[in-house]
Amino acid sequence: MKKTITTKNYLHILCVLMFLPLISTGQCDIFKSEINGVKQHSEDVSKTADQVQTYSENAAFAATYKEARTHAHKAEIYAGEILGAAYEAVDLAAEAQHYSVSCTKEEVESYAIDAERFAIDARDFADVAYTNAKKANSARNLGDVRYFMRKSLDAAKEAKRSADAAVYAASDALYSCDHETVSAGGNE
Repeated sequence: MKKTITTKNYLHILCVLMFLPLISTGQCDIFKSEINGVKQHSEDVSKTADQVQTYSENAAFAATYKEARTHAHKAEIYAGEILGAAYEAVDLAAEAQHYSVSCTKEEVESYAIDAERFAIDARDFADVAYTNAKKANSARNLGDVRYFMRKSLDAAKEAKRSADAAVYAASDALYSCDHETVSAGGNE
């Protein structure tokens, strides 16, 4: 029994081959959307980490227990915000890294992996900052408030550094994905 490709099967194969580039383009667009989200949430982490640092420092060096607790409470609120934004950045970074393969450029995938790694670091530091701010806010003496606020301050600084690195990696991924070489002179 000899099998031949019928016209109907040939049309199915032709349709699949015609729409394959559109699927790849769609996935690249999803990547761009996701990596933009990573960039935005990482920028939010970085900006809000400044607030955590300010209130953590004020609490860590406060003269009175009441003043320290007031600043610790504000630091806890902002630390919770950076933790939420950091979790969003990590989720989007995982998706972006998955779709980065569709852009067919190695550097895009590499930058997406870096963005995810830095976003995870920022999330982990944000978690430490939040945990210590929460402990400081419920501490019963000035010494404990100061101690936990110093730990929160250090973690917030590291969260900011990692978030900034995630922003740069996401920006590099976007640039690499959009950047095309000019064939005439070979210049970029």
